[in-house]
Amino acid sequence: MSAEFFNRDMELFIDRRMDWKRYFTLRDGAAADVGEVESYKLILRTIGEICADIGAAAKDHWHEEVQLVDGQVVVPPHIAEGYRKLAEAGLVCLTLDAKYGGQNLPVLLNTAYLEMVSRADASLMTIVGLQGGVAHDIQKYGTDEIRERYLPRFASGELQGAMDLTEPQAGSDLGAIRTRATRRPTISRRARPTGSR
Repeated sequence: MSAEFFNRDMELFIDRRMDWKRYFTLRDGAAADVGEVESYKLILRTIGEICADIGAAAKDHWHEEVQLVDGQVVVPPHIAEGYRKLAEAGLVCLTLDAKYGGQNLPVLLNTAYLEMVSRADASLMTIVGLQGGVAHDIQKYGTDEIRERYLPRFASGELQGAMDLTEPQAGSDLGAIRTRATRRPTISRRARPTGSR
């Protein structure tokens, strides 16, 4: 059943459509070694096996929803269990650098991961998709202190990423938001004009 998740099309893409030599040369320089590709495929096969288990457990529970109980978010048990399985296998933040506990998987192959998790349980995919996105942004744009503080906890599954959309007219349509942020020079308290707060 795991072959339904990490399927022949994915493997053909990895083997035939991706120019790994070029990728590794761009990433690592002239001493590129494409041997990592077999490790990537092993990781994806493992994810396929876990997703087969997650999918079987989720099959009869897709109607269950997340609930807010006494101010706490309560995730349906099958989703929490699927997340636990991925976290225990070290497979919640695949694109993170290994020094933070990630698999250092190319972002392109992360799409195969998200496809497999989505087929197993679409709700779980939104959780791990946001997880990886937030962690990847911290890795790319965060300070060293922030990376060291949070990324190992994202990779272990201890922390989860989230996205908040707050505008009433936008709902879940990120493209419909109207809020904009503009960077402006900082004015120190001492330099403020008289009468301003």
